[in-house]
Amino acid sequence: MPLLISPACSIGIQRAHLKVRRLADRNEYLANHDELTGLPNRRAFFARAGELLARPRCSTDVFVCAIADIDNFKRINDTLGHETGDLVLKSLSSALQDFAPEGVTVARLGGEEFALAGLFASETAARIWFEALVRETARRRPASLDVTISLGWCVGQSGENLSTQLSRADHALYEAKYAGKNRAVKARGDVVRIVSVA
Repeated sequence: MPLLISPACSIGIQRAHLKVRRLADRNEYLANHDELTGLPNRRAFFARAGELLARPRCSTDVFVCAIADIDNFKRINDTLGHETGDLVLKSLSSALQDFAPEGVTVARLGGEEFALAGLFASETAARIWFEALVRETARRRPASLDVTISLGWCVGQSGENLSTQLSRADHALYEAKYAGKNRAVKARGDVVRIVSVA
């Protein structure tokens, strides 16, 4: 004997299925994105940047990784409150997304730290872009505050994995902070070159 479902019941089942699908989509989004900024999170960054790193490229293209950190962010949170800190994070996230060239992955790693990875036509093109990004951040005045970023970046070396590259970029970031903040610093292996954009 066939099972008969009334039209009203069928609509209810369809609605329930749609609700479950929306929840699943939302959970997938949250698993791969930072809830505050909407940027990809650490997990999604490693997946996307790993795909970029593995992708065949022109012989002149270079794979570049960078870590950017908001200068004096703790002071912003401590003196102006976490709401203002959140506004700065959102504003900077928006600026990074707007300013990033096509094909460059931008993510929030956590706290006030962001990662970028992508293919550039040359090391010079990457350097020019990172220096411009530091200047553009200060010019935009996230949350109407004098906010700057420090940035460390590196060009991927043959056979080097993403974690190693990020570690080199992170080391260069600390050099940027030590050199006075509001600048981009490029790491070459263990040799660091400081490039002030102030």
